[in-house]
Amino acid sequence: MLRIIVLLLLALPAIAQKYDAKLTNPPAGFAWQALPDGKAAALLPAGWYYRAEGQKGAPTYYLTQEQIGESDEFQTGLSLQVVRKATAHTKRAAAAYAELLMMRTGFGRGQQVLEKAASVEGQFHKWTVRYRDAPPDADPRIVYQLALANAKTDTLYLLTFESPEKDWSEAWQLGELMIRELVLDARQ
Repeated sequence: MLRIIVLLLLALPAIAQKYDAKLTNPPAGFAWQALPDGKAAALLPAGWYYRAEGQKGAPTYYLTQEQIGESDEFQTGLSLQVVRKATAHTKRAAAAYAELLMMRTGFGRGQQVLEKAASVEGQFHKWTVRYRDAPPDADPRIVYQLALANAKTDTLYLLTFESPEKDWSEAWQLGELMIRELVLDARQ
């Protein structure tokens, strides 16, 4: 029974993004960070860093605990890739491409899938995978990925929250809130 409750709690972010919502006052210790080309907003914890890069129509946003360098590497944080007109970029509709990506996620060398789920809510198709990544040359980390496809607009959102395994419990308290409160424009 406890395992079912834990799995339901872990799945909450996969079913709780907000669409076309008006931004309210952020929770204590957070500020709203606009993700302009993504027409979205995410909670940024106090003291964390924000960085946007990429081209129009396919931006990547980083909200990280530590400042990231040119290699885009960080220990704890969230990244969000937005791909508009996914079919033109990937030769597959957003939902089909998201499903293909997530089928492969967590099955690499040194990776162990801890949780996997899929759902459809109206025009949004969602896949989540949480896995442990333990490469031989680095400390283990936990990675939570959410692929969200807007079938109506052919837009793909690929969200990744990651942290070293030793810090996961504390980091996930922030990450879960950031993911759950992510606000997207359903027309995009």
